[in-house]
Amino acid sequence: MEKPQIRIYTGRISVWTQELLEEGRRRESACGRLLLALGLFETGRGELLKGARTFSQVLKLLDALTVSGAHGKPGFPGYPQIQFNISHSGEYAACALTRVPCGLDIQEIRGFRGKRILERTMDEEQQRQILSSADPALAFSRLWAEKESIVKLSGEGLSRSFRDLKPPVWRETFEQLPAYTGSICAGVPCWISVEEVLPQRLWQALTQAERNLEKG
Repeated sequence: MEKPQIRIYTGRISVWTQELLEEGRRRESACGRLLLALGLFETGRGELLKGARTFSQVLKLLDALTVSGAHGKPGFPGYPQIQFNISHSGEYAACALTRVPCGLDIQEIRGFRGKRILERTMDEEQQRQILSSADPALAFSRLWAEKESIVKLSGEGLSRSFRDLKPPVWRETFEQLPAYTGSICAGVPCWISVEEVLPQRLWQALTQAERNLEKG
């Protein structure tokens, strides 16, 4: 069986949400969902956003389509072949889009606040790994992103203890953004692509979709 591909789109939150400043939306969440919209267009699922001409209309359509599962993980119940996960940290948001359930997390690389958080969230081997690292902040951020991606795959979120998480079938770390680290995981091995994108790509997709509607 061919490995599923996971497309990971990243974008700077302030750039993607400039026209939404007056709407009272959470900019981090809005950026992630606009990245999802771009992914839908670029994977041949643009019909889900039929009729949308603005970013605000795109977000309203996605709101109507999205339902949270038992543990709060969002999805499209009418389209099980479309799986996605959204994350944000610092100045960036990211969206993973694929055909299998996945968990995504990005983290701005920052120092951790004291040893207590290590003891609460990392097992003894992970604590030693972080404290002996040449870059403890990077080591901690990588492990934190990995753990977040695992609980986001299951949908359990922060309700699970981070110390004793069972490793997923497949996980990969990516660090395409300066000063950020990310983790993606799934129940089967996957290919990934990671790309930072600008909102002009989504505008172009919306414009093309409108032209197609006019042509009938």
